[in-house]
Amino acid sequence: MAAIERAGEKTFVYEKLHGGVGDISVQRYFEGAHPWQMDVEIWELPVGGAEGSHRHDDSEPEYGAMSELYLVIEGSGLMSLDGQSVELRPGDAALAAPGVDHDLVNTGSVPLRVLVITDPEILSR
Repeated sequence: MAAIERAGEKTFVYEKLHGGVGDISVQRYFEGAHPWQMDVEIWELPVGGAEGSHRHDDSEPEYGAMSELYLVIEGSGLMSLDGQSVELRPGDAALAAPGVDHDLVNTGSVPLRVLVITDPEILSR
């Protein structure tokens, strides 16, 4: 199978995701069109926007336990992982494993663009 998706074709908005600040624009690529369980997305957080502190574990009914990889493409942000915060810039990445409290905040003066790859925990692994 070969396929192309163009920027903006499958964009949606998370409004105050996980109780965060502002709306996060999301482009999800090839949803359901590949054999992997993961989602591949580009997120854009507005200036001052925040994902909202949360964790993904077996107690969460909507997402369940999953890992999230965040790779900064443009802008800068503050990533909190289990109470430790680190500034991220283009090319930096953070990994939130299942059960890790995490949050991403746009601390820059331009929208924060991030590649986000989510991978659900599969019992058969």
